[in-house]
Amino acid sequence: MTRRDSGRNDPDADTISEVGHESFGTLANGTRLEILDALATADSPLSYADLFERSSADDRGRFNYHLRQLRDGHVRKTDQGYDLTQSGVWATNILTASVLQQGGERPFREIDSTCGNCASSPVEIGYRDGEGIVRCRECDRQLTRFDFPPGAVRNLSLEDFVEAFAQRTRRYVGLADAGVCPFCSHRMTSVLRPGPATRSDSLPVAFDCSGCSAELRAPLGLVLSNRPRISATLFERGIDLEETPFWEHEWCTFSAPTVSRTDPLLVALEMSADDEDWTVLVDENVDVRELNC
Repeated sequence: MTRRDSGRNDPDADTISEVGHESFGTLANGTRLEILDALATADSPLSYADLFERSSADDRGRFNYHLRQLRDGHVRKTDQGYDLTQSGVWATNILTASVLQQGGERPFREIDSTCGNCASSPVEIGYRDGEGIVRCRECDRQLTRFDFPPGAVRNLSLEDFVEAFAQRTRRYVGLADAGVCPFCSHRMTSVLRPGPATRSDSLPVAFDCSGCSAELRAPLGLVLSNRPRISATLFERGIDLEETPFWEHEWCTFSAPTVSRTDPLLVALEMSADDEDWTVLVDENVDVRELNC
């Protein structure tokens, strides 16, 4: 699975860019970041005295200036004291996730999981360039990769990293499949987009956002695994993707659908569970037309 940022022709792009620049400028100060962090970690609103005490500022005049800048959108004053607005919560979440931080790596480590391609165990998980990566050394295949917050990578145990990465990736695909961009919440469209016939993902599902520049590509099996009808069928046959990482199933990572009809497009994906095979027929708009099991 991949995410790609593509160019877009958006008449509001300049306006969006100006708002973004202004927001980043507001946060580009150590004292302001300390204020946000203090409010984010407090159990209740803070008084002015408490907020000043939790900062490293030694000049009330400068502190007041920075607090006023944040009160334009990130901080509000209530009868109980100072608190974060929703935009302030978003800002602190971004800072905690460290998603704007460049670089960051986590060495590949073996995990208690198997490869959906060759059934070898164990496989490895690592992190580089903002993405979690699962790979199999035995068959020399990359099973999946997708972006993941650097802040969580640094703090999670190996076991928690594996679970969070697997579930987060599936949830993002599920949200995109529901028509909502998981990055900006604008409308997302999906289509089966044929690629080179020699590639295993020659018929991936392509998701395009109408708001931001995000584009997702995911294997058809991974997309279908979020559909209630398919997930129920899997569960009946002993597969619970809440418990088992999706990359342990070939149809969820490597298996490409075969074209049953070209105009209009209709493809068939072979799925299997509990030594039983069945076929899902899907049209160009990723709507399930038939489930034979």
